[in-house]
Amino acid sequence: MSTDFIGIDFGTSNCAVAALVNDLPTLIVVDENSENPYKIRSAIYLAHDLSGDDSHDAKANEQTLNDMLAAGEILFGEQGFNAFLQTPHEGRYVNSPKNFLGAKIPKRLLDSFEILVVRFLSYLKKCAEKQLSLEITKAVIARPVNYHSTMGELGNKQAEALMLRAANKVGFTDVEFIHEPLAAAYHFEQNIQKPTQAMVVDLGGGTSDVTFCLLSQENAQKLDRSADIYSTKGIRQGGIVCDKLLASGMVSPLFGRGGRTETGRAIPNMLFSGVYDIDNIPLMSDFYSPARSKSISEYIFESEDPLPLMRLQRVQKQRLTHQLMHAIELSKINLSDQQQTQLCMAFIESTLNLDIKREQVAETMVNWLDKMFAMIDEAITQATKTPEIIYLTGGMGLSPLVQQALNTRYPAVAISVADAFSSVVFGALLKAKRLYS
Repeated sequence: MSTDFIGIDFGTSNCAVAALVNDLPTLIVVDENSENPYKIRSAIYLAHDLSGDDSHDAKANEQTLNDMLAAGEILFGEQGFNAFLQTPHEGRYVNSPKNFLGAKIPKRLLDSFEILVVRFLSYLKKCAEKQLSLEITKAVIARPVNYHSTMGELGNKQAEALMLRAANKVGFTDVEFIHEPLAAAYHFEQNIQKPTQAMVVDLGGGTSDVTFCLLSQENAQKLDRSADIYSTKGIRQGGIVCDKLLASGMVSPLFGRGGRTETGRAIPNMLFSGVYDIDNIPLMSDFYSPARSKSISEYIFESEDPLPLMRLQRVQKQRLTHQLMHAIELSKINLSDQQQTQLCMAFIESTLNLDIKREQVAETMVNWLDKMFAMIDEAITQATKTPEIIYLTGGMGLSPLVQQALNTRYPAVAISVADAFSSVVFGALLKAKRLYS
């Protein structure tokens, strides 16, 4: 027997849904085209570009997005991503709408992102209803401590209000939110044998969050756990930032960064602005603009070694930014299981490859790791307590580099790595059970 509520992990990189079936937490199939059908890439492809031109004016971009939302075909997850790789010029690809919900952007564009969220939530709801053969009207949605935003708490309020409106529009009559690390904490708590002071560290694609709390079987069924939460912190940087640091530090020279003209002038860094910024639509649009195309062409003519800039030109003209960052992300993931891997970029140039070692990636991650440590240290200082265990969740939590860095920084604290893709959604479901049962 199923219930009429679900938990939703609306993540930066992936989304997941869970429901109670015969009182057992059960993952919902959300992407039959994925290797793991219980998670779906947080991506939408709007097929059939109606603009008919290559304009990159901001208002034109907004209008095109609105037109495509109204009349174009919408593909989700792997289906959308694969369609985009095949026809990048024939539609609009939006990687992780969540990243823009707290952004300081024009209301017209924000309204468009709200429609994107409505469509995505509607898709997830229908997946659950299909599997459960039941109308779903209640949901607990996991959210980051701090959304990806430059507006601080105002950005958090904007994003949560948008998510609430979108959830109501698709038919969720009762909606609550839970911080992602707290949701993971609820999940971990199910197997706690004794009261434990736990630091839950959720390292996602767009944000990194911690909740320092007391976990215990005694309090596990209580709805109000505010007395058990010592501190909560979050930063607006996650795995995507690490991918961009890797790209900038190791891959950029293959595209001309650090090169010089025949007269000895340095190739300007502004030429590469936006090439890796899949989480920043204005920067990416600027990279694809006619003005940038002209600048790249001029520096190819002046460069002492034009080949790398010709590769950059290919990325720009063929709109290969997402494909490039996807290849970089896969290489980073491969390094979780091996010391060295090869970044293959045959989609840019048939023989273009780069050998990458795990220790080289570690060097590019130093600044991000320092920010993660600062976040954890602030949570410990605020709590005036020392954690007995660190629970790691989120995609970056699987990285041996992250695990090793935490062990080195906090040698007296046990480290436990959770299921990166189900702990948050199962925790959201637990809160839903306590709220709606």
